[in-house]
This record gives sequence, structure tokens and C-alpha cells, in this order.
Amino acid sequence: MGESLRKTGVISTPHFIYETAAAYSDIGPDQRLSHAGLLRILQEAASVASDEVGFGLKDIPRTGVHWILSSWRVELTRRPGWRTGLRVETWPRSIDGFLSDREFLVWAGEERIARGSSRWVLMDAATGRLTRISQAVRDAYQPQLDNLDLFAGAPAVPSSGKTPEGTPAAFETTAGRRDIDTNYHVNNLHYLDYAIEALPQAVYQDLPATVEISFRRQILLGTPIRCLYSVTREGKHQVEIQSESGGKITRHAFIWLY
Repeated sequence: MGESLRKTGVISTPHFIYETAAAYSDIGPDQRLSHAGLLRILQEAASVASDEVGFGLKDIPRTGVHWILSSWRVELTRRPGWRTGLRVETWPRSIDGFLSDREFLVWAGEERIARGSSRWVLMDAATGRLTRISQAVRDAYQPQLDNLDLFAGAPAVPSSGKTPEGTPAAFETTAGRRDIDTNYHVNNLHYLDYAIEALPQAVYQDLPATVEISFRRQILLGTPIRCLYSVTREGKHQVEIQSESGGKITRHAFIWLY
């Protein structure tokens, strides 16, 4: 389906359609959809899409595998208010090796308000290690597969970043029970929550449209973390989430806003 059709709100298979509304927990102090709320909705859409093809949360005892997020790129161009009906159009763009890229379009009525791209890795539920995508997994997702890249021509989300030497912590906390998900580590949504706390007030009050997150290492319950804020040479607002134990620094994630 071409971009011109998407602008008119026309939907066609094989894309999966997830219909929802902006919940109270999805809106910010200005009563508009937040970036965190958008990510929650996209995470749910991806989870339901996988559930529909037999590789969702409830299927893990049978399949022995589950998906873990590697990166996000989302662009929120309009922020609708509470209870606005939303339609998420999502599809796997690629599924091969250990990785799958998944795209998202978000509509409010006939208006496109956001787009997103994500990368997922397939994990063995018993060992917690990467596992190669089998033919059974590939066959399950094949009917939804579409190579349409919503950020075609844009550089890939970096796998890492570099924080200037001597940058102080802008926010510190400890991963608590409230942050842990079904994989027994901090859910990906909370990484953005942590990063938001590290931003200068002026940036927080007028967040850029685009957010990128590169997940490097899981955060476990009880881990003391710190967030380091800086501005890259390209002018992106960057937050590095790290922890330190025994003098060794672990870099858990990099978040960029621009």
C-alpha cells in the first residue's frame, strides 16, 4: 500500500490493525498524548499482533521463545487529547537471523499523528539467550510481512553513544518492583521515564517530536542507576543510562530526542 493511501486513512491487509484510545495514563500535564504514552500504545499493538499469530505472551510455554526490544525510533507529530480514538497500523518489515524490524503508523481519525520503527531480538525463554528465528516463526509472520520502511534513507538508530568525560549525573534512582515486567527486568517504557527526569526543564517543557532509544543491557531489580544528560554535536539531546559496580560501568541504554 502506497504512502498516498495512508494519507487518506485507507487501510489494507496484510498490516495488523490495533484500535484503542488515549488513556489517562498516556497523557502528560498538558492533557495531550505523551511520548511515553505513545510507546505504551505501540508496545501493546506489537504484543497483540504477535499474540494473533501464535507468538504472544501466553504462547511462551509452547513456543519456548519471546521477543525483546533492541531499539525504538518514534516521531510524534500531533498530540491528541484524552480518549481520542487511535488506530495503529503495524507490520514486520523484516524477520531474519536473530532480528525483526517492526513498523508503525498511528492515526487519529483520518490524520496520521505518529510513525515508529522498532527492532526486536528473539530470545530463548529457558536460557535467556538470543536464538535464531526458525522457519515456524517466519511462517507465522509471513502474511503480515511488508518491506515498507517508514524511515527510509534515515540513518539506523545507533547501537551506542558517547557521553563527554566528566558529565555529572542528572538523575539517579534504583530500579524498583514497580518497574519490572514479565521478563523480570525493567520494562522498556521506564527507560524513557528515567531519561525524562534527566532533561533540563526547558527541554522537558517543549519535547522534540522524535525519540530514539538504543537498549544495550537489561536493568535488574535493585540496580542503582544514573542518567547523564548531554547534547551531541548534531544538537540531539542525549541521556545515557548507566550503573556502576566494583568500579565497572555498565551502559544500559542511550536515549536521543531531537
